[in-house]
Amino acid sequence: MLSNDGLGDYAHLQQSLVAPEGDLPTTTATPMMEVVAPATLSEGYIFDVDIEGTTTSVTVPKGGVEEGQSFTIPMPTMQVGLPRVNVPVGQWRDGICDCCKYGMCHNHLWTSCCCCLISAGQVITRLHLDWLGRPSTSVAQTTGAFWILFYMTVAYWTSYLVLGLAAGDISTTYDLTPFIVAIVVVRDFIWYSYMGLSIYILYNVRKHVRGKYAIPEHEQCPTGCEDVCCAVCCPHLTAAQLLRHTADYDTYHSSCCTETGVPDSVPSIV
Repeated sequence: MLSNDGLGDYAHLQQSLVAPEGDLPTTTATPMMEVVAPATLSEGYIFDVDIEGTTTSVTVPKGGVEEGQSFTIPMPTMQVGLPRVNVPVGQWRDGICDCCKYGMCHNHLWTSCCCCLISAGQVITRLHLDWLGRPSTSVAQTTGAFWILFYMTVAYWTSYLVLGLAAGDISTTYDLTPFIVAIVVVRDFIWYSYMGLSIYILYNVRKHVRGKYAIPEHEQCPTGCEDVCCAVCCPHLTAAQLLRHTADYDTYHSSCCTETGVPDSVPSIV
């Protein structure tokens, strides 16, 4: 038989074994998901994946990953966001010579052939670069980049044609007056300046696209030379490839009269 003191101790023990209401420990498990690396990526690289129609960003873990390697990350909170156009990571969407992939009358083909600088301006607008094709965090520098290149192109062709008409047909002219010589020199200077600027901008844009989407240089090309070679030797094909890589022409129409080269209703790229 328990004494009163014993009963009190027993009741106290029972009470101590019951956790106060609201203070029960809880355990939460973080859901994880498995991601397959689309290419060999360095530590900290951020790329986008599509999860049930929703695009989310994934950061490569410490140590980097190899192409095809699987790694796990916490399952991101699924939020309904704006639709995005996915861009291939680790490789180009197609080859540099696939400019006729969508037919001979496709807008991106004619824009690239006639005015590759305008094509570069459309890619620049898609990627939010400055008018020289360089990354920038300033909205003032990225806004209106396409129109800067557009008006520069119009000014170039206008001045080049006007100076050409003023100089006349110098191929059969043996009496080159100082006036004609001056016009020819100015016209050639404008041409070389325009071509040099086009090459520089295409080089910057292509280099940025390769870096952003982890596209390696061709194994047979010396390190650091591929972007220069493409911009110098085949600027029109390069501009066309950049347009195709940063847009989904299989799904959306193209347009030659917009800042992005696609209708305004087309979602932004990731």
